[in-house]
Amino acid sequence: MYRFIPFIVICLFALSPPAHAIKTAASFDLSWATTSLTLDASDAGSSSVSKTRSLSSLSGLELAYDVALFDYRTVVSASFTQFMSSNLGSTPFNRVALGISYHFIRVNGQRVVLDNEVEGKVWGISPALELSLGVNKLSIKDPSDPNFDFTSSLVDLLPRVLVEIPLSSNSLLLLRGGYYTTLSTNGQFYDVRAHGLVMSLGLKLTTL
Repeated sequence: MYRFIPFIVICLFALSPPAHAIKTAASFDLSWATTSLTLDASDAGSSSVSKTRSLSSLSGLELAYDVALFDYRTVVSASFTQFMSSNLGSTPFNRVALGISYHFIRVNGQRVVLDNEVEGKVWGISPALELSLGVNKLSIKDPSDPNFDFTSSLVDLLPRVLVEIPLSSNSLLLLRGGYYTTLSTNGQFYDVRAHGLVMSLGLKLTTL
């Protein structure tokens, strides 16, 4: 999975135009995430689903590097998500993703010159739509079923609704909710499809 990291970094820089061409700014945000997924597992090479499990986790962390494109009210990002435990026990879930979000009102942090020639910062509640494409490695072992034990590599899609709420002059509260779904899977014994809700509460710190 980690072989995709250089590709994602290259894409992120490719999407970030030079500062003289468009107003840009970079920042980091950290979120605590919870998820509730349905896993459909079938024998590798077979299309018939043989096992279904519900996977819920409250111990997820998401770290993102964001590049704001103020003139387009758009933010491109690279993120890493780690879920460590769930109702099925220890559940390593490592996701690396490249995403984009469109802000309906504003991208917070942009500096503008006001009528009195004083520089001000655009700062307020900002709703947005996000879409990220990711790759991850999911390992599951069901304590109640020794035969349900697998590690699978997944390619996924996560559309989300985002709301940014200013807390101070350099911090934002992030509220996210979305629907996670896999696009393809590659496992040794099981082919796994996952889908379900992902919610997160985060904090963005900026020096803009």
